Amino acid sequence: MSVRREPHHREGNEQIAITLGQKADRELDAVAKTLTDELKAFGVMVDDVVQEVFDEVGKEAVRKLKETSPVNPKGKHSGRYAKGWTYERAKKVKGVNMSYVRNKTDPQLTHLLEYGHPLVRNGKVVGNVQANPHINPVAQWCAEEANNRLIKKLGG
Repeated sequence: MSVRREPHHREGNEQIAITLGQKADRELDAVAKTLTDELKAFGVMVDDVVQEVFDEVGKEAVRKLKETSPVNPKGKHSGRYAKGWTYERAKKVKGVNMSYVRNKTDPQLTHLLEYGHPLVRNGKVVGNVQANPHINPVAQWCAEEANNRLIKKLGG
C-alpha cells in the first residue's frame, strides 16, 4: 500500500494519493493476484474490496483533516479551508488504483500551511508564518490503515 503526499499536477498543491499496484506493493499485489482467482468463484472481486477500503479510508481522512485543519489566528476563520477537504473515488490508471483526498476550496493554502511561509507586507518580508503540519500525519495514517484493512479483508 502506498500513500504519498504530492503536489497537485496542475496547480502545485498538496494532496494525499492512496494507490495500490506500484512497485512498493509487490507483497500485497501478490496476495491480491492469488486471491483474485479464488474469490471469483465466490462472486467477490478484489477490485471491489480495494475500492471499498479506499472509500472508507478516504472518507475518514477527510473527517480527520477537517478536524485538524488550522484556523486563522485573527479569529476570522470562516471554516472554508477545513470544509474544502474532499475525497475523489479511485480511478484505474495503467493498472494502478488511485484515490485522492484534496482541498477543493483553497488548494493553494495546503502547502503554505503545511510547511510555513514568509510573511510579506508591502514587498518586504516582515516575518515567517509557522508551519502547521496537518496533512502528513493523516497521510501516514492512511497508509497504515488502508494496508491493515486490505490485509484483513483479503484474508492475508
